[in-house]
Amino acid sequence: MARNVVFAFTALFIAALVAFWPTYFTRIGEMAAWTVHLHGVVMFGWCVLLIAQAGLMRAGRRDIHRALGKVSYVWMPLVLFTSLQVEIHLLRRGGPLNEEALFFAYLIPALAVQMGLAWALGIRHRANAALHSRFMIASALPLIDPIFARILGVHLEMPFGNAQVFTFLMADSILLWLAWRDRASGIRVYAWMLALFVALQLPAFWMYQNSTWAGIVRVVAGQ
Repeated sequence: MARNVVFAFTALFIAALVAFWPTYFTRIGEMAAWTVHLHGVVMFGWCVLLIAQAGLMRAGRRDIHRALGKVSYVWMPLVLFTSLQVEIHLLRRGGPLNEEALFFAYLIPALAVQMGLAWALGIRHRANAALHSRFMIASALPLIDPIFARILGVHLEMPFGNAQVFTFLMADSILLWLAWRDRASGIRVYAWMLALFVALQLPAFWMYQNSTWAGIVRVVAGQ
């Protein structure tokens, strides 16, 4: 699986280009906020880094893979920081909070935790190739939500709620499939990541209705 993941990462990158073409690339001139542009550069750079690292492993260039991996020590914090900054920017310019705003105020940090924790565990176990590769694969799966939610919602006009359930199920199904394929190895990385993903996904469906959460978001939004 690890040898072929470069193709999956490449497909995810192409899907990101399709997803963000109408909502970002064709509207770059309309977006003045530096946080949005910085986030775009950082996220697409992260996708390129994932592809490069997977390609280097497939080519057997572990030396370059290890050297380039050190870039992620800076890049992943940038991914997380810019993701949260864009969400804060949207909250502060968006006017009175509605249910959709409260939903995304939970979803974005939840996805950041999924991605950041998987990456951190991958770095923690970088000397163990079996663990490292699995955690890094898991770290890419939170990207499914922002990419395919846009494809389903913008391109296919699927209702927002349905698209959100679909993207969660996509990521969870991939982890479930990977865990099933990995069952004979005795390595439970994908199973534990699936538990983490589900634990963070489920509150998304009720957190936006919670008054305490709404109060926290209003403070962040400066309201």
